[in-house]
Amino acid sequence: MNDASKEEARLLSGVELELVAVTRPSEIERQSVDEKAAARRLREAHDRARGIGTRQAREMCGKAEPRGAKPAKDNSGTVAKAQALRDALDRVEAELSRREAAPIPKALLADS
Repeated sequence: MNDASKEEARLLSGVELELVAVTRPSEIERQSVDEKAAARRLREAHDRARGIGTRQAREMCGKAEPRGAKPAKDNSGTVAKAQALRDALDRVEAELSRREAAPIPKALLADS
């Protein structure tokens, strides 16, 4: 397990970790699942983490009331989580673009 994988395992929940693991270059090429659904789930998780990070930053500056029992003192973990999810989302979008740009085999064109 490399350092990036260890960091992601520390930052992400189980479901998020499964989503990110599927986006690894060795895995994403073998996937036949709907990448658009994976992209949607990753985008939702990223947006949620980014929103929480923004709220925590506002709490630290004193611009917002704390949402929990104690005000946030650090949001670096949440920011790193949002970045890990963004990186995974970028990999999925790149794979989708690659597949859409791939030429259609002539054997498939002859069948239609």
